[in-house]
Amino acid sequence: MRDDILHLFYPCVCPGCGSQLYADAEGICPECISAFDAFGDADASGYAIMELFRRNYPDDTLSGKAWALYRFHKNDRLQRVIHAMKYEGVSSLGKVFGRFLGEMIAGCGGDDLYSCVVPVPLHRLKVFDRTYNQSEIIARSVASVLRKDFRNDLVVRKKYTRSQAGLSLQERLRNVRDAFEPSGRAVPKSILLVDDVLTTGATVSAVKNALESEGAEHISLATIALAG
Repeated sequence: MRDDILHLFYPCVCPGCGSQLYADAEGICPECISAFDAFGDADASGYAIMELFRRNYPDDTLSGKAWALYRFHKNDRLQRVIHAMKYEGVSSLGKVFGRFLGEMIAGCGGDDLYSCVVPVPLHRLKVFDRTYNQSEIIARSVASVLRKDFRNDLVVRKKYTRSQAGLSLQERLRNVRDAFEPSGRAVPKSILLVDDVLTTGATVSAVKNALESEGAEHISLATIALAG
């Protein structure tokens, strides 16, 4: 009842289109979800991600599987929703996307390929600025759906880096060089790495290498959207 009254006087709006949301909505209107450029199936998204890694890192491809919910396009509804999740404090959207990702992975039998779910870490100063790491929220939700351990204590972001947006592949690689290091804790052999948007794969590759340096052998990847 209290939530219904609050919603009456302070209506929530969809960050994708600005339409008013019903009190029982999850932060995105059904019309926007339908408008997102979804992959036809999980295998198609995995193939597209693997092709990106083969193209950009022919000697350093993913050793596990990969999943993405959507294709990312500039200035579309999905970009506005992800921007709200990352920079406007609408962290609850991470839980929604994480559940969608977890359901996709479980639906194709991918939930037995790893022992834990690991988010791409943010530098502590960026966490202080935003008050949260959106990839961590997504990863927690994925782990909950798949009933896997959530681990945010395996790798740390030791170097503060500029935003990757607008940078070329080589600029992105330089930007994240030596940005991540293992925490010193024992690293499982099989891991599901979670990030919000995959563009060139530079950040994911850097985190993957840090985990592999401590014994990870099979690293899979799940992301909301593929922009590359």
